[in-house]
Amino acid sequence: MTARRRPPPPSRSVKRSTALRTFFLFSAVFLWVPVVMGLVLYYLWAEVPYRGYDGPKILVEVPHAPTQEILSLLQDRGVLRQGPFGRIYLAVTGRGRRLQAGEYLFEGPLTAPQVFDKLVRGDIYYHRVTVPEGLRSGQIFALFLKEGFGEEKEFRQEFLDTSRIADLDPEATDLEGYLYPDTYALAKGTTTKQIVDKMVANHRQVWTDAWRARAAEEGLDTREVVTLASLIEKETGQAEERAVISSVFHNRLQKGMKLQCDPTIIFALVMRDRYRGMITRSDLRIQSRYNTYAFSGLPPGPIANPGKDALEAALLPQKTDYLYFVSMNNGRHTFSANLDDHNRAVARYQR
Repeated sequence: MTARRRPPPPSRSVKRSTALRTFFLFSAVFLWVPVVMGLVLYYLWAEVPYRGYDGPKILVEVPHAPTQEILSLLQDRGVLRQGPFGRIYLAVTGRGRRLQAGEYLFEGPLTAPQVFDKLVRGDIYYHRVTVPEGLRSGQIFALFLKEGFGEEKEFRQEFLDTSRIADLDPEATDLEGYLYPDTYALAKGTTTKQIVDKMVANHRQVWTDAWRARAAEEGLDTREVVTLASLIEKETGQAEERAVISSVFHNRLQKGMKLQCDPTIIFALVMRDRYRGMITRSDLRIQSRYNTYAFSGLPPGPIANPGKDALEAALLPQKTDYLYFVSMNNGRHTFSANLDDHNRAVARYQR
């Protein structure tokens, strides 16, 4: 029986080749694993929306600062994930130089590119402050102060700067009546001067040359119309009543009757820090030119800041023979052409 031959041992060259293949295989694995992991982490960072802060939204004030400082701020506030990808992304895309400072509102999960898009566009947050018709200047300024804009002293200084309306009302000693009621969208950092400038500018947009001409035809100047509009604004919140109340005031002025407008008493009391929420009989005797129970004609100036509709009503009163009105305690008024009818209305609604 013939003995089997053993296969010859592998040559040194074969061993060396196998070792090299094994080495390169393991090297490739070790090299590619970090690359793949990096790509996975980058994908999570760039493409998967993220929200690391509590609540549905957050306001972040981004300063004028180096890119790394802005990145750290956004990461610390939970807008961006931690990690080096932000710096790499901004360096590669060149967007780091285009990030704009400002206050930004972030709502819900966002991807990193979406966050940077917002900063590159300068899509800053605007605080909306709504100023209703018929507020006094102090009440208006309180609305802006509540939202973090300016200081009371600064508003008072701007309020006394009548150079803004010198052509409209050369007799004005302040801006009462010319702070236009509207909704104002303000970026953080807006100054008191900018706010007051905008309010007066809005008044000018409404008080057109055509309206000034109409006032002149009626023998009224701007100050008189704005003053009358402020009285109308304070007397009623009902749109359909403004022109009727205007007719009462116009009719009384033509007849030389005192206006007997309660809001003017309130204004006089507020000016002396004496108003306590209601008018007493003794208040009707207050020594003030704003007391329209004591003095005939219009008060010296506006008692509030009227809107467009009240200004229009002051210029275009409804044609009536009414001389009196009284509240029906439901937000509306009843009107009378003579004192007897008025007294009956008072007895019905006020006693």
